Order: sequence, then structure tokens, then C-alpha cells
Amino acid sequence: MTDVITEARFALRLYQNELAAKLGASRRTGQRWTTGESRPAAHQFLELAKLLLPVDRGLAARAAAEAGTTLQAAGLVHPEPPAPPPVAPRGVVDAVVCAAAEAMNLPPGAVRSAVLAAFARAREIGLSVEMVESALSEKGLAEQPAAEKKQQRQLAKKG
Repeated sequence: MTDVITEARFALRLYQNELAAKLGASRRTGQRWTTGESRPAAHQFLELAKLLLPVDRGLAARAAAEAGTTLQAAGLVHPEPPAPPPVAPRGVVDAVVCAAAEAMNLPPGAVRSAVLAAFARAREIGLSVEMVESALSEKGLAEQPAAEKKQQRQLAKKG
């Protein structure tokens, strides 16, 4: 606790009496904080955190911890927004397109727009890649009516 007060004084470039005044205490109370004879109240540590935040975020967090809270819980900082999802490298996406092209015995350029449309539609209706894969697999085909399976086999033979 004494370290936070002493470090805060240096970070803020304040004398004991100046820091005490900013925290609503007397000069003598400020001296007691520095020597460890007493400690600031929780609301004073939060005020200290506010003063420190623009100067030293880590020290501000320690001051908030002395008050039994965090900078975020005290409303002094907002939570970090979640990181955007990673973008698939083009080479990985090209591998997916090439796999579709090989399965259809077509050049990749001929199936790219169809693959894109299929993924876009799946996303629109809330399907994950795993759900689509399962539905398109042999297991998924086994669950379809016989007439529909026959039609798909005929289309596959034509392709």
C-alpha cells in the first residue's frame, strides 16, 4: 500500500501535502500514508486511480486493487472490444475451392462463385461449416428419401 502511494506521488509529481489535498485529506494524513501509519480509504484509492489513469495505467490498476476493485468495475475504463475473427488466408480458401473443383472435375475459377454462394447462403440461414459438411456427407445422403438420392447420383454421373 505504501508503495502505491509513494509511486503515485512520483508518477504524478506531487508532494505529500499536494497528493493528500487532491484526495481530500490533510497534510499530516498524507504523511501517515507515506510512512505506512495509516492507509487511504477505498474512495480515496479510487480517486487516486482516476488521477493516475492518464499517467500510468498499471499503477492506476494497483490503486483500484487497493480499493478492492478493478478499473473496469469502478467504471474508469471500458472493457476491450472483442478481437475480430481471424481472416482465412487466401491460400487456405483456395485449397477449399480447389477441392470442390477437383470433385467436380472443373477448373477452380469455374466453381469459386458457386462455393462463395453456398457459404453465403449457409451463413444467412445459420448453418455452420460442420452442419453443411454433415448434411453433404454420405451419412447425410443416407437420411434423404430414395428418389432424391437417385436424382443426386444421376447428377453426379453427368458431372
